[in-house]
Amino acid sequence: MINRLRSTVEFAAQLPRYNEIIRVLFKYGFADLLKLVALQRVMGLENAELQTHESGLLSKPPEERLRLALEELGPTFIKFGQIMSSRRDLVNSEYYTELCKLQDSVPTFPGKVAKKIFAEQIGVTVNRAFSEFDEIPLAGASIAQVHRATTKEGAVVAVKVQRPEIQPVIERDLSIILDFAKFVEKHVPDLASLNPVAVVQEFSDTLTEELDFTNEAANAERFAQEFEGVDEIKVPVVLREFSSKKILTMEFISGYPVNQVNVLKKHRIDPVILSESISELIYKQIFVHGFFHADPHPGNMTVLEGDVSGGGVLGLYDFGMMGEFSLSFRSSVAHLIAGLAEKDSRQVMSALIDMSEDGTLVDSDKMLRDVEGFSNKHLTKPLAQINLSEVLNSLLELLRSQRLRMKGNFYLGVKALSQVEAIGRDLNPELNFVLLGKPYAEKLIASKYQPEHLVALLKKLSAASIDFLEVFPTDFLLLWNRLRRGQINIPLQHKIDPEGFEPLRITLDSIANRLANAILSASVLVCSSILILSGLPPKAWNIPVIGLIGLFLGGYMCLRLMLSIWKHGGL
Repeated sequence: MINRLRSTVEFAAQLPRYNEIIRVLFKYGFADLLKLVALQRVMGLENAELQTHESGLLSKPPEERLRLALEELGPTFIKFGQIMSSRRDLVNSEYYTELCKLQDSVPTFPGKVAKKIFAEQIGVTVNRAFSEFDEIPLAGASIAQVHRATTKEGAVVAVKVQRPEIQPVIERDLSIILDFAKFVEKHVPDLASLNPVAVVQEFSDTLTEELDFTNEAANAERFAQEFEGVDEIKVPVVLREFSSKKILTMEFISGYPVNQVNVLKKHRIDPVILSESISELIYKQIFVHGFFHADPHPGNMTVLEGDVSGGGVLGLYDFGMMGEFSLSFRSSVAHLIAGLAEKDSRQVMSALIDMSEDGTLVDSDKMLRDVEGFSNKHLTKPLAQINLSEVLNSLLELLRSQRLRMKGNFYLGVKALSQVEAIGRDLNPELNFVLLGKPYAEKLIASKYQPEHLVALLKKLSAASIDFLEVFPTDFLLLWNRLRRGQINIPLQHKIDPEGFEPLRITLDSIANRLANAILSASVLVCSSILILSGLPPKAWNIPVIGLIGLFLGGYMCLRLMLSIWKHGGL
């Protein structure tokens, strides 16, 4: 009862935001899609004026209208769209392209407020921590903004400060998005198959993790450690003493824009060498380390001078969104890349099945035919002319048609590869991106058959086998004895509910109890009526007492049954 009251109070407090969201969705023409008229009535907002104020908006494509709506709704929805752009199992090419354009158009907050947040989080004032602190932010985004500062030792640093009170705002919006997802899953069958509730919960976990800057600090340190000694990449050093959940202080690195070829050439940085360097770096991240930057767009990169090869040094920012592949998953990705390079349809299909969430396929023959058709369409060109981004995105469209869902990090990997390839081709239109990745994929596949790997695998299997042999005889004997005595209980689980038959048993008990109560109530009322008509003494007010008592009892039982039915949802 208390939880229900609390939910009602929270819902009432969120009504203005619900109304604002519905107004924006109406404005951009999404009322029919989400059946918002019905939702509006449920929330008691049917008298609100919901109109599209700009008739020109409806002439725009729905993908563009969705992007504009998300930008108008603010930080949480912008982040939601940005993360959705990496889930190619959920959005098609048109929506993917448009969602990739999402910008954090959020005003910056005053530098004095940033100083106050720093002092609260770190425990020392900005003046004691730094010799200089620029109150005007270098950049602002939906979650945080960055200020330039100089330490007492003279090192220039970037101080990332989380927006004030952003966490409760995001938590409120996440709660509302989850409510919309539940409504869509229940009332919009075309979208229910995408499992919107699970998607929103996954997004919520990702965004909650991004709000804790200690995660980003740990990601940056791990990334730097894995590329220690590699001259072609620069990762800013984290200053842990000036970092917390809401503050992240890192070494300030600044260079030239990675996508401006003329500027790079002016500073004697060879775009061709740089394109090959950043391509090999993303392949190293995915195939060698299994830990990669999941959002390597030009805004998160800069090019520094100092590389003797002439391709410059790539500096990376923003380690909030990272992807991670296990060794087995890396092996499957390697088989996929090698299969694409070799134009081997069966290897491509096998790799896709290995990477899927359940690893099964309803119609493998149809899948093979589709993959062969895909290969004939996309892989018949010379290797240098194959655009891996286009191939992978077309492959994801094929997976959507097969209703084969991949593990979440796979889509982050596709996004990272696509972004790096796009930058590489801007730098060098003749870039052979697939060929550069082939050696890394083949090396990973070959490493499985190296003697040291086989020896390690045999050691692991031997240890597991010995452990199994030690416990197997005893466990088997116990199982056999219980089987002979008829003490084996096999728990059953069905697909309707993950808790098995327990909810069904409770429902059946409730039905049986109500039915028995109804029959008993009717019997008591009928018997009481007969006793009243018989005139059997003793009497009160010239009515038989026993019949009167039975009448009150039967009425009470009927009233209790009616209240119970009403309380649990009516008839």
